[in-house]
Amino acid sequence: MVRTPAVPCHSGHPGRSRRSRCPHHRRRTAPRLAAPANGGATVHVIIGIDCSTTGSKAVAFAEDGTGVAEARCPYGRSSPAPGWQEQNPDDWWTATHRALADLGAQLAARGAKPVALGITHQRETFACLDGSGAPLRPAIMWLDTRAGEQIARLGTPAVHEISGKPPSTTPSLYKLAWLAEHEPEALRRAATVIDVHGYLVLRLTGVRATSWACADPLTLIDMTTFDWSPRLLELAGLSAEQLPQLVAPGTVVGELSATAAAETGLPAGLPVVAGAGDGQCAGLGANVVSAGRAYLNLGTGLTLGAHHDSYVWSHAFRTLSSPIPGAYTVEALLSSGALSIAWFRDALSGLDPARGPREPRMEALAAQVPAGARGVLYLPYLTSAESPHWDSSARACFLGLSDQHGPAEMYRAVLEGLAYEEKLTLELMEQASGRRIDRIVAMGGSSRSAMFTQLLADTLERPVDVCAETETTALGAAILAAAAVGFAGEKDIRMVAERMSRVATTREPQEADRNRYRETYSVYRDVYPALRPLFPRLAGLRAAAETTLDGRDTLE
Repeated sequence: MVRTPAVPCHSGHPGRSRRSRCPHHRRRTAPRLAAPANGGATVHVIIGIDCSTTGSKAVAFAEDGTGVAEARCPYGRSSPAPGWQEQNPDDWWTATHRALADLGAQLAARGAKPVALGITHQRETFACLDGSGAPLRPAIMWLDTRAGEQIARLGTPAVHEISGKPPSTTPSLYKLAWLAEHEPEALRRAATVIDVHGYLVLRLTGVRATSWACADPLTLIDMTTFDWSPRLLELAGLSAEQLPQLVAPGTVVGELSATAAAETGLPAGLPVVAGAGDGQCAGLGANVVSAGRAYLNLGTGLTLGAHHDSYVWSHAFRTLSSPIPGAYTVEALLSSGALSIAWFRDALSGLDPARGPREPRMEALAAQVPAGARGVLYLPYLTSAESPHWDSSARACFLGLSDQHGPAEMYRAVLEGLAYEEKLTLELMEQASGRRIDRIVAMGGSSRSAMFTQLLADTLERPVDVCAETETTALGAAILAAAAVGFAGEKDIRMVAERMSRVATTREPQEADRNRYRETYSVYRDVYPALRPLFPRLAGLRAAAETTLDGRDTLE
């Protein structure tokens, strides 16, 4: 999931005060929240922080879940070696406190007062801190693929059963094992190994704690007890003393410290509420808190998730802690979702960006192509294959191209390939869990595409509800915070989600192309098994090419 690094907020602005607004901020305001007139009652809001792969975002929500103001500050990442993906943990805090300061200024100008703050975050990414809380080395990201040997050696069925996570490049356990073998001094010196959420809690409150729904993607937690697993800690080379305290999602974990209040401009003592990982919070923001519904987050990656009251584990998905304490979220991941769309746009569309946004023009071309893309298929594994194959050597490809095909057919095939992959994972998720999913709730950037969401409804043969709030992940964190403090008189998480989550529109599956999609899907389903033996050989060719390139660079 490769992105161009963003410019960190703090770079190039030595003369700015710590609370000044960074010019890289993206700000959204809405006229829904008028300032009180003549000493009228103060309007109260809940803040959700979403500290993601590319930046930190702070969003204020009204009691009905309407987003009323937003600020965002981006940061980058580095790749010091092939497959390595790292970030500076200080960038998470710098971006977060500047986004909060911007948001707080907007709210103060309009007479609004925050009553609590919830946090969600990029999962699996972790930092190693010394006794003072300073990073010992760059954080290792969820995108990092350096630990292939450790995955092969440690990724056993027993580890899967304890953690709920099939062996893959994503879980932190294998990267921690890599550190224990290749950088043992860094791990030995680490007073704290912590997820992104826990790091922000530490900076906001001074409390060394995180929620089990934030930490479980590290693959160090026993999913039957929601506590650190001695067996998994042993494999990672860690002790329990090096890890933060675990609390339930939706717990008031601390209060905003005087130091953090000075940096953010928010009031000291503001309740800070433990959240959940970004995928689980997106599901909560979409009100997927019971059986029969699934959320589909249409971001850079595509994430399909569903709620479960009891623990189930399968190779078809990974099992996570639910934002509802004591429950579970089963989730399937495709890392090359909107990434496939952006890649095609930039590399293959041939459209001139100077003539306006390219995505609407791409969709107009694809709309002229009938269902089935005239026999062209796209396998959407630009970076690897996650659930259900968990194949780090798999890569994307087009099949069925002829001289009669062009960009229109290829882009239609990209959209259909993403939909077919979601159909495959949906079927396997239902088979493994024994539960049918009757309805899909879509959110994320690509949910704004009427063509893509309709194609998903037609392919999955289920209604697709499109969330009204685009910042659904931050909304999930805000829902947990709202329930924790009884915002608007309600403390039940499910009831708060019902009140704050809204649907903008629903795409009903159409009958016209159903048979064509079914026929094409029956071919698509056989593509990966047929190509699987070739992927390791192609990976060898890529590795050889990288070695040759590295050698040339060295000689130069």
